[in-house]
Amino acid sequence: MSSSQSPVKPVLAASDRLQNVAPYALARVFQDRDEKVRQGADVIDLGVGNPDLRPPALAIEALKAALDDPSVQNHRYPSFNGLPEFRAGIAQWYRTRFSVTIDPEGEALPLVGSKEGIAKLLFAHLNPGDTVLMCTPCYPAYLGAAALTQSRLVEVPLLARNRFLPDLGAIDPEDAQRAKFICVNFPNNPTGAIETPEFYQELLSFARRHDLFVISDIAYCDLSLDPSYRARSFLEFDRDHERTVEFHSFSKSYSMQGWRIGFAVGNREGMANLLKIKSNMDFGVFMAIQRAALAVLTGPQDYCREAANTYRFRRDAFLSAIQPLGYPVDPPLATLYVWLPIPRRYGSSMEFARDLLDRTGVVVAPGIGFGRAGEGYVRVALCVSENRLREVGRRMSDAGFRY
Repeated sequence: MSSSQSPVKPVLAASDRLQNVAPYALARVFQDRDEKVRQGADVIDLGVGNPDLRPPALAIEALKAALDDPSVQNHRYPSFNGLPEFRAGIAQWYRTRFSVTIDPEGEALPLVGSKEGIAKLLFAHLNPGDTVLMCTPCYPAYLGAAALTQSRLVEVPLLARNRFLPDLGAIDPEDAQRAKFICVNFPNNPTGAIETPEFYQELLSFARRHDLFVISDIAYCDLSLDPSYRARSFLEFDRDHERTVEFHSFSKSYSMQGWRIGFAVGNREGMANLLKIKSNMDFGVFMAIQRAALAVLTGPQDYCREAANTYRFRRDAFLSAIQPLGYPVDPPLATLYVWLPIPRRYGSSMEFARDLLDRTGVVVAPGIGFGRAGEGYVRVALCVSENRLREVGRRMSDAGFRY
């Protein structure tokens, strides 16, 4: 090599596991959003489920108290399996909220948000090529985690004609027999669909028949937008925790998404394997945050009801604003989302989302980012004020975005 030639830079190649992960489907829309903002556009961002509400005062006060504690205990390394009193608080919440008994010593585990726990649970139990049944559209973290484990993903579509509940009878029996897990999330992100007792009983029978485990995500269980609906835990049906791991998060019901705290409960072996992964990859949650979460979880639940009311008013404001445009959408009974069909003239949710942003400055999440069954829809996150949601309707009307 001559002195004038530059050395060839070595390439740090990604692992096969990482190459198995598809590019994040929403990334391009968010890049376009950021460009619009740089150009000075008045962007209304309904693309991310990022609550704009202030967390409960009780959480903030408890965090301050923990930080002001003159002992150094809260600032030391936390234990891998969390504070005993927080685990006890989780068990108390399950007993009060669902009449479900949880052993805090071996059936509850605090997490750095449920997203972390979902990925590590799959890593703890799946080998490359193992089968996972994934009800889609779903929280994109499930898709990415399954890809990282190099497992075989079988999407179980959630369709409007079934009220966005999975048709378990339509699953290929061979896929069901090969599967280790089936993943469900009710109330559902992104569709807003809700479970029924009949479905959960059917799901438990299905899991027993095919000897698979249920991953249940109840992150939105306390964001009911209708007084007739009260969300259930799947553990109300699998009371022996025979084949269930259930996740919950403080991100939505308590608007504590930046605090990064959640928990998993359920099957004792599943909790032990998840803890083994955690103990080799991280420590637990900052103890001051655990103490704040404990205060919220075991204190009055008025905040959840108030947050749900806020999202209900926003849902109604948005649906009223777009009602003249002819979109066929039923008011969701839970969550902070509206699952909106795209106008008939568009061939894909990505095309519609990009055109909507370009012409109105409104950001929505393309349905394809939530799995194949999400195509044909966009998710609208109700994370701005009622007035801004009415403005979205006006912009869509002015730009001719009729269904």
